[in-house]
Amino acid sequence: MGLIKTKIKELTKTAGSKQAAILNSEKWYTTALKSFNDKNVVKNGKSFIPGKIYVFRYDSPKTKETLEWWDKNPVVLALDPHEGNDVGINLNLLPQDIKETLLDDVCTRMYGEIKTNMTRAKENADAQKYLKLTWSGAQKYLDKYGIGFAIRQYIPSLKSRQAVVSYEHWADIALCDFIDLQGTTIADIQKAFKKQYNNKNI
Repeated sequence: MGLIKTKIKELTKTAGSKQAAILNSEKWYTTALKSFNDKNVVKNGKSFIPGKIYVFRYDSPKTKETLEWWDKNPVVLALDPHEGNDVGINLNLLPQDIKETLLDDVCTRMYGEIKTNMTRAKENADAQKYLKLTWSGAQKYLDKYGIGFAIRQYIPSLKSRQAVVSYEHWADIALCDFIDLQGTTIADIQKAFKKQYNNKNI
């Protein structure tokens, strides 16, 4: 068990249940976003910096007339950009256990860089530096689980109300349920995931 899963276990124990921990984390995010003094969540309208987690609104995608579905409130682990667009893994689309495993693996593999960031810019989401996370590496990782579709592109000018979350609070943001799907349901997405997962005989 790595850093993220350990922290989530602690948050769950303190709250008394996983559901209570989710509610506590969502309340924490909302409060931190409104605070001028808490830098763990910082409003940030810039393009993604790879390795950081962003929460934002994406109300009107460029091709929404032809999209079968999209998430209006993505929570994204940023990757390197592609053709001028921001790219990242929409954590909302991942089953909870895989979301926790993904963030756990990133923290384990890049512990030194994350620790340095937390030391040099403690609890300051905007000032903390990037992690080298590539689209190709993420695609290979997620395809093992049949969920490469969680990698999405976003046109920077169409994002709004964006905020970035500090490395110290990745466990909290992993618990938050902010998904706002248009055109489908999370149950249908999970069903599609399970079908793809089973077809790969994993």
